[in-house]
Amino acid sequence: MKKPLKITSIACLLVLLAAGILYAATELQYFTGKNESDSILLEWKTGTEDNLNRFEIERSASEPNNYVNIGSVTAIGSNSYYYFRDNASAMNSVPVYYYRLKLVDNNGNYVYSQTITVTHVISSVRDTWGSIKAIFR
Repeated sequence: MKKPLKITSIACLLVLLAAGILYAATELQYFTGKNESDSILLEWKTGTEDNLNRFEIERSASEPNNYVNIGSVTAIGSNSYYYFRDNASAMNSVPVYYYRLKLVDNNGNYVYSQTITVTHVISSVRDTWGSIKAIFR
């Protein structure tokens, strides 16, 4: 009866070590997001990038538990700056978005970055122009 428990414990330990190795192999120095009138700009910088394949950008609207993949950026190497512009956010009236990065290595293993919150403010000029167009429809 003790053997299955021991094997399960070893398997869990190996999974945790693999995740730790990926996290240690990729150092995310910062991950920020800012509102721009027609989009949300996400920026991040890495330190060390060993065996990293890509970053998958995930967004959740209004609640931080329902993420969807909105894009991908190929890893280019250590000490690199990256950005991703979320233009689809301008089409919605959701005031708060949650973003996270999924760091995927060449073997398909992945870890998540911390979650960031970005408040989206739609440009009043764009909002007014939409109202004016609606009057003449």
